[in-house]
Amino acid sequence: MEYSKFRSLLRRVIVIPMVLTAALAGLLLWESFDLNRSLQWVDRTDQVLDQSARLLKLLVDVEAGMRGYLVTGDETLLQPYLEGTKRFDSEYQTLYKLVDDSPTQKQRLEDVRAGYVGWVGYTDKVIALRRNGNVNGAFYESLLGKRGMDALREQISEFQGVEAGLRVQRIRSAHLRWTWMATSCIGLGLGFAVFLTLFTRYHVERLGTKLLQSEERWTATLGSIGDAVIATDSEARVTFLNSVAATLTGWQSEEAQNQPLQDVFKIINEQTGMDADDEVLRVLEERQILTVTNNVALVTRDGREIPVEHSAAPILAGEGKVIGVVLVFRDVAERRREQEETAEQAALLELTQDSVFVIDMDGTIRFWSRGAEAMLGYSKSEAAEKNSHDLLRTEFPQPLDEIKAELIRVGHWEGDLIKTAQGGKRIVVASRWALQWGKRDQLPRVLVINSDITERKRGEESLVLQKEQLRALAERLQWVREEDRKRVARDLHDQIGQILTAIKMDLTWVTRHLPESEGGVLARIRESIQSINDGVKSVRTICSGLRPGVLDDLGLAAAIEWQAGEFASRNGVSCQVSVPPIDLHLDGDRATAAFRIFQECLTNVIRHAQATSVHVSLCQEEESILLVVQDDGIGFCESGLSNSLGSLGLLGMKERAQFCGGEVQISSSPGNGTTVTVRVPVDTPGAEREQPCTF
Repeated sequence: MEYSKFRSLLRRVIVIPMVLTAALAGLLLWESFDLNRSLQWVDRTDQVLDQSARLLKLLVDVEAGMRGYLVTGDETLLQPYLEGTKRFDSEYQTLYKLVDDSPTQKQRLEDVRAGYVGWVGYTDKVIALRRNGNVNGAFYESLLGKRGMDALREQISEFQGVEAGLRVQRIRSAHLRWTWMATSCIGLGLGFAVFLTLFTRYHVERLGTKLLQSEERWTATLGSIGDAVIATDSEARVTFLNSVAATLTGWQSEEAQNQPLQDVFKIINEQTGMDADDEVLRVLEERQILTVTNNVALVTRDGREIPVEHSAAPILAGEGKVIGVVLVFRDVAERRREQEETAEQAALLELTQDSVFVIDMDGTIRFWSRGAEAMLGYSKSEAAEKNSHDLLRTEFPQPLDEIKAELIRVGHWEGDLIKTAQGGKRIVVASRWALQWGKRDQLPRVLVINSDITERKRGEESLVLQKEQLRALAERLQWVREEDRKRVARDLHDQIGQILTAIKMDLTWVTRHLPESEGGVLARIRESIQSINDGVKSVRTICSGLRPGVLDDLGLAAAIEWQAGEFASRNGVSCQVSVPPIDLHLDGDRATAAFRIFQECLTNVIRHAQATSVHVSLCQEEESILLVVQDDGIGFCESGLSNSLGSLGLLGMKERAQFCGGEVQISSSPGNGTTVTVRVPVDTPGAEREQPCTF
């Protein structure tokens, strides 16, 4: 058994009883304090009873002085009354402070004081009557005042009764605590004596057992070590050989006993083949641990050579004397093969032009390829042991903890990162991470392969910019076209319409002033008037086609109802419309976009759907205007929509919706009709819904 463990066990044998003794003393001290508190409460109750008795006696003296004066009329007999009324407040306050811990008793005292104040006020009237010579009246009033004094006595008696009950309870509590403390002292003393006896006996027996088992445990411990272990005496003769050492050396434990260590553990230099230095003799002489890790091979009993690493440590007695050596060694052939394989893998990684490096889970760089040097500008020595994320100022598309979690969960991760090379150049890389698990006692590492995609990203950004510019141009063209339509429609209506109306009015005037005898002329003029009417209708139709006035005048809901009616009457297709009773919150551009999309939907129904009925619904849903156009036509396959040249109209619908921040969703299948859903944001976020959506 080790000396330090022996001392620890001895300390427990001494310290634990001392700690228990201190705990017992503390418990008894606490009990004594608790008992003292109980006695203090009893003493406080006695003070309350004494003070209440003094207050009651004072009231009796006050009443007696008042009655003596009433009987005799002698002012000297009134002195006890006057002195008592002066002392009452101080005596009352003293008693009130003593019951400060009891709200109930304080309330009783407050009732007593209120009764006393009333009684003194009544008594002052009685004394005034006596002084004025009204003796009979004074006696009569004093009899009434006696009832108030009797009530005060009863209240004080009730107060004293409660305190007397508390005194009994507190005396019992103090007696109980005294009994408990005495019992605890006796019981804990006996228990402590029994415990100390058993504790000492147990640990003495345990100490002896540990001393007897120490040698066996030493042998079992060395035998269970995963490395090979050989122990010698002070003359370098083998005294112990575990199973691993027996397997490596070829010597059985019984055969190796008392054999010279040089015969059992024969080592040579791998490069020269000569015998290696005798480290055991050095350990015995220098009394220090010696470790050898390179270029040493163990020659087994059958002549095989096994590369090993070994260390030797002295075995010291209690007084510091060296009584032997422990030799620990292990077979490193497999580790050398792994190192060679790792070197081959590193050589292969050096051949790629991508940036390749290996990091720990915390980002510490363990391997740095030539491709990494060329791409990022840092040499191997500059990058070694650095944190790659800090060194390269990596910008991640998501939190690094989430990337690590995915890496551990699936074993790999891919994504675009931004790294800063030496000199400040920012590089966009396509990064691929692969988790590499080592042995059970090794933490996993990450193989990182980075491909420079900076130029590709710039090209993609340029394409996105061009797309946005084209989208903006298309939006501008749409706006210009709508403005041109609006202007042309306005000019046709205001100018051509007015001219035709004026001509009609003039011709009408002529017909009224021509005589009936000019029948041929009148007939020709009426035909001209009818032609003008047809022209006005044509102008109105053209204006409505270019820009329906109902859209500007009455809003989107009215325009959709009008257009649906025109569509149904012109094409013979049933069109059911559901719109809110009042207009929705849309500005002119958004209302125009929604209306043009609706017109395109009706055009597609006529051109392609072969439908017999169309259902239209317009409503406000949360912060968007929802327009749904549903037909019962032949439908189409959505998967082939993007590759069809005939889908340009649908593409225009989507573009119009995107211009105003909305979207278009198209749902269709062969034989089941088509549903077009348009969402356009309202002008005011959170605007109140005008009508619930119904489809």
